[in-house]
Amino acid sequence: MKGLKNNTLQGVFEWFCNSIAGVYDEREARSVGQIVFEELYAITPVMYAMDKSRRMTESDIINLYRVIKKLNIGIPVQHITGKGYFRDLVLKVNGDVLIPRSETEELVQWIVEDFANAKHPVPLTIWDIGTGSGAIAVSLAAEMNNAEVWASDVSEEALIIAKENSLANGQQVRFFHHDILGDALPDEKFDVIVSNPPYIRLSEKPLMRNNVLDHEPHTALFVPDEDPLLFYRAIGQAGMKLLSPGGKVYLEINEALGLETCQLYESLGYMQVEVRKDLPGKDRFVKASLPV
Repeated sequence: MKGLKNNTLQGVFEWFCNSIAGVYDEREARSVGQIVFEELYAITPVMYAMDKSRRMTESDIINLYRVIKKLNIGIPVQHITGKGYFRDLVLKVNGDVLIPRSETEELVQWIVEDFANAKHPVPLTIWDIGTGSGAIAVSLAAEMNNAEVWASDVSEEALIIAKENSLANGQQVRFFHHDILGDALPDEKFDVIVSNPPYIRLSEKPLMRNNVLDHEPHTALFVPDEDPLLFYRAIGQAGMKLLSPGGKVYLEINEALGLETCQLYESLGYMQVEVRKDLPGKDRFVKASLPV
């Protein structure tokens, strides 16, 4: 194999990472390498550090070369392994759902922290709008005691995956098909509404990587430039009708539209509207509350 100096674990790992350097930067390539080696050969980072001189077989190297070819044409590593990782969960993913992102973990963390020590209704009712793989809903069901989690999506295919992920992780979530832009609202009261809706403007499409554009559902990603907050407006209007007094909305947002999102929720009648930055320092989340 071109560039492969030897068949030690270290040599093969370095060859693997170098072979995908055209698609990923160095940090990302090593992260992808760790995922692949652990998935294919049960070699964790700790095991790698302790046994770098271990010899890999010719069959191992051929299998890795096949993975390299897929990665280099833009297939996400999560679609190769069929798995995505989100907080403490292992989730099934495919082309019908967005691959869970690390920043969305921060949105879940915000909710968990807010209700960790606060007095709240039991059960605490939560609606995850646009659940996709179920990452947010299943995480909240797993991490919040006495929470009753509902989750909806416009995609029947996504709901199939979300239900599988809920079952595989031993959590109970009430999934249902729903289009927040047009369907009648559920006959239910909620204490929390959470959503990571589509928010990337079509004009921002050229900035996206091909592995996202070619392999993830566009309906979960893009909104028209002339009305980029249409989902946030619909979610906010739903919250005004369905949230209990003092209920809260938690949202992941377009980093360029933090002020506009806050202004929208204030205009709808929400109080204590605040924007929070993600770990890289970008405006990424908004929380808004109904009056008590």
